[in-house]
Amino acid sequence: MSNQKHADTVSVFENPSIGRAVWTLAIPTVITQLINMIYNFADTWFVGRTGNAAMVAATNVCMPLFVIMAAIANLFGIGGASVISRALGQKKPEKARKVFAFCLYGGLVGAVCYAVFIALARPALIPLVGGDSADYDYIYSYMFWTMTVGAIPTVGNVLCGHLVRSIGAAKEAGFGMSLGGILNCFLDPLFMFVILPPGNEVTGAAIATMLSNTAALVYFLIFLARHKDNPVFTMNPRDISFADRIPGDVLAIGIPAALQTTLAMVSNIFANALVVGYGTEAVAGMGVAKKINMIAFNTSMGMTQGVLPLIGYYYGSKNYARLRKVVRYTAKVLLIFTLCCVVMFVTCAPYLCAFFINETKTIEFGTRFLRIIGYAAPFCALSYMCNTVFQATGNRARSFVLSIMRKGLVDIPMMFVLRAMIGVDGVCWATPFAEVVSAVIAVILYFSFMKKLTPAKA
Repeated sequence: MSNQKHADTVSVFENPSIGRAVWTLAIPTVITQLINMIYNFADTWFVGRTGNAAMVAATNVCMPLFVIMAAIANLFGIGGASVISRALGQKKPEKARKVFAFCLYGGLVGAVCYAVFIALARPALIPLVGGDSADYDYIYSYMFWTMTVGAIPTVGNVLCGHLVRSIGAAKEAGFGMSLGGILNCFLDPLFMFVILPPGNEVTGAAIATMLSNTAALVYFLIFLARHKDNPVFTMNPRDISFADRIPGDVLAIGIPAALQTTLAMVSNIFANALVVGYGTEAVAGMGVAKKINMIAFNTSMGMTQGVLPLIGYYYGSKNYARLRKVVRYTAKVLLIFTLCCVVMFVTCAPYLCAFFINETKTIEFGTRFLRIIGYAAPFCALSYMCNTVFQATGNRARSFVLSIMRKGLVDIPMMFVLRAMIGVDGVCWATPFAEVVSAVIAVILYFSFMKKLTPAKA
């Protein structure tokens, strides 16, 4: 491959301005996360127009299982993006291409396996994730369309976004991942209130989601076909390689990333199970509160995922001075933003919840829950930033520790403890408690890691 082609591929990483390099990669990713958040909002908002708490609860109960598809995408997408960006920093584009192929097909095989599992295990899974007789049929239908029929499009869409962004093509990746969210906002009302008869609103939302993700995946496949001359992009299965420790390097970072997403799902399942005893309105209120809180969480995730290739490239090229500057700059932006979110969540909670459903008891629960979990946002941003550094640099041990700390190791036990102490609100207080603990550990691990990096070029 010519030096010019390599230079074109990594040009965004070589931008002399740290701020410009960060925003070039972060803005499309943040926009993507916010659009995808809006499309998640759209399902809840349109279903909420029915005034049926069981339907709203059904979409909330399905969310943890839906998130597992994101975990599969992160397994190969974040793991692959880390290895690809470091390989480019080391001037090894051939290795980056082999990693791209391994991750692309690995993720799609994972999606097929998950679709088969959901098809066979649906009846047994629904009670386990918090479904009851009131919302069973709604959950059953939603799972079929989004997780059996829609598994490949959903995983493929997110996976391709990570892999395309790994070489710095954040705008192109952002457009593809945003496409599904934008389409979903238009297809939701069409299938829910026009095409399907009343009573099938949840099924309509599920079909709209499946079709939207299919359109996004088709975009990425066309994009890759048109850019086959790129030294990294490939859809040729012959480029798959198990040599040069590629599977191990990808999975070493991908497993903690997938584990973090999966544990978030497990945490939500426990939260739903612990809240369901307080009524369907409590489950719906929890779902509404968590969706609103995604404003802070998704923005933090978008910025950190956006700069992951930048950090990986600087680590691969041993430009540790610029790596530190990227981390400091991004962390400052995230802290300012998330503190503003906390103020908004605490002061405007009733109005934000009422936007999703016009049902008094659900609004009451949602307001209480949002005012509690909202405090977690700044601490979550710190954890995301530190974990992104570990993911981008291939630091599997630290990434693994943070992945199990944020969701699973701390918050699930605390849900039981705090609920026993203060009731249903205790389930929510477990979230900020776990985020504070995780943020403290993340910062300690970050500084201990950075001390080991010998300064190189500025």
